[in-house]
Amino acid sequence: MKILVVGAGLIGKERITALKKISSNYSMGLDITVVDKSEKLLDEIKDEFKLQVNSNFNDELVKNPDWIFICTPHSVAPDLLIDSFNNCKNILVEKPLGRNLEECNKILEAKSDDINLYVGYNFRFYLGINLLLNHVKNNFFGDLISVNMILGHGNSPGMENSWKLNPSMCGGGCLVDPGVHLLDIALSISNSELKVKGGNFWKGFWKTGIEEEAHIILEDNNNVIFNIQTSLNRWRSNFTLEVNGTEGYGIVSGRGRSYGDQVYKTGKRWGWQSGNSQAESEIYHLENYTAEDSFYEEIISLFSLTSKNISDSKIYNADHISGKKVMKLLKECRNELQLKEIV
Repeated sequence: MKILVVGAGLIGKERITALKKISSNYSMGLDITVVDKSEKLLDEIKDEFKLQVNSNFNDELVKNPDWIFICTPHSVAPDLLIDSFNNCKNILVEKPLGRNLEECNKILEAKSDDINLYVGYNFRFYLGINLLLNHVKNNFFGDLISVNMILGHGNSPGMENSWKLNPSMCGGGCLVDPGVHLLDIALSISNSELKVKGGNFWKGFWKTGIEEEAHIILEDNNNVIFNIQTSLNRWRSNFTLEVNGTEGYGIVSGRGRSYGDQVYKTGKRWGWQSGNSQAESEIYHLENYTAEDSFYEEIISLFSLTSKNISDSKIYNADHISGKKVMKLLKECRNELQLKEIV
């Protein structure tokens, strides 16, 4: 299978690592080539992964790869994606699908029906989140009451010079990246239309013109309340996903590395009646999970392979339809906060 990875940065390396692990674990012959304009990054890829590299995207595109993984900044990805449609039928682009809904629509207008287009919402494949999403689908918590999500990226000196804080390169601030991950989870949990009920934002630290922290309240057709917080200026990286239902609750915390190991626990309504305390009645479905395999699990699902960890999962890859739903909801959130379109 001929694989083209476009982008040799942080996420490109995550994809390469996952692909090489799949090639080894499943005895798959994956012919991987990496493209990037940076010769420095390509030299790193050659040294670390011993792969073929090229600085010219078109040279590799005309070889008609079986799969293309586009792992570039948001401003570069749309044109690369549209150019790929003529030479490849299976493509994954890192989230989001365009920097705004208009750019998303432009991409989809260029896409033909025979192209399988996926969006890299790898949060679906963190084991704790995946377990919780399946519990929701199986009505484990009863009727849902509320969902609370916090995703705060840790702040660091010099971060203002990164592309994620560049308004035109990213397409916005924390609502775009990392916020779209939370919007995708919200849509996956609700499986219905979500309406924006209110929110607020703050942009006073880096002063690059983007929202650095945003809080959004959503409501679905069943009156479930979604409380979403996303930030680029937390002093400590943190991730929390809490689901509260009429029969119980589920809590996922952490997502590996600086966020801490991922833990997933559930509890039943009035669980203290069967134990000495509510905490003692809780069930830990996952502990000490380093959460380093979400890209690996996502690609396993793309390739229709069987995973030992989540082989019975009913959570699937985000396709172009899911990608557009996220961008539509993002636009509505930005309108509520009166954030101007940047692109």
